[in-house]
Amino acid sequence: MISRHKLIAVTMITLGLLLAVIGYLSGGKWSIIKDDTGIHVPTKQSLVNNSYTLEAFTSIDVFTDYGDVEIVSGDSYALEVNAIEDADVSYSVKNGTLTVETESKKKNRLSFGFSVNQTPSIKIYVPEKVALNKVVVDSNFGDTTLRGLHYQQLNVISNYGDIRFKHIDGINTEITQSFGDMTLEQFTSNGFVAESEHGDIDIDGTLNGQTTITSSFGDTTLNLQNKKSDLGYELNTDFGDITVDRQEQSSKVSQLVKGDHQLSVSLSHGDLALSLH
Repeated sequence: MISRHKLIAVTMITLGLLLAVIGYLSGGKWSIIKDDTGIHVPTKQSLVNNSYTLEAFTSIDVFTDYGDVEIVSGDSYALEVNAIEDADVSYSVKNGTLTVETESKKKNRLSFGFSVNQTPSIKIYVPEKVALNKVVVDSNFGDTTLRGLHYQQLNVISNYGDIRFKHIDGINTEITQSFGDMTLEQFTSNGFVAESEHGDIDIDGTLNGQTTITSSFGDTTLNLQNKKSDLGYELNTDFGDITVDRQEQSSKVSQLVKGDHQLSVSLSHGDLALSLH
């Protein structure tokens, strides 16, 4: 007998495919929108591109229902937006905080679609030497990419999409991901919490302080620069294999080390590989 959750998932996938076909047959190239006025195909066949020069900020809030989000280091404070409609994305800088929000977060709107050329996106540039206080990214559909940033606090909530970090130096990092892979390269954090439902996790960097990683479905690979003698860890997988420095372990393994640097990884279904220096 099909479970309620599986039935809901199949229904949503079928609905998405049906809407995509309707959009194509209606003349839409890549997108169909449901909002307060009903279901319709955008009249424009290409995205609207806008670029903005921003005043200085030290915190970032991004709330989006669709499209990719990038926050990267650059030469100045700037924002680039690729959207379905010109008014789809709003932004403001108040009290040192840049807020970027899609209209679908304010109104009851949902997008389905596909594109052969462009994807809706929000790209934020931060000067390279700026240390951010707090960064929040709340994304429903789309990939999240961070590159070359320094921050005190980061919170990422991603429902559908991959998460990619590169050359990131943060104090506290919290990630909640429903569907998608998580890839963190040259990543340093002094307190890290990650919760993943479906997707692989790959981290290459240094995890200091308290680290907690939980995953329901997917493999986790940790290639850490931490010294083995400085890191205490507890590793567990219900269904899968565990290796530490390429040596096979039991389904539960731990190392007791007194100190501030502690790693806890718990998987329901997936392999776990840990490498230390």
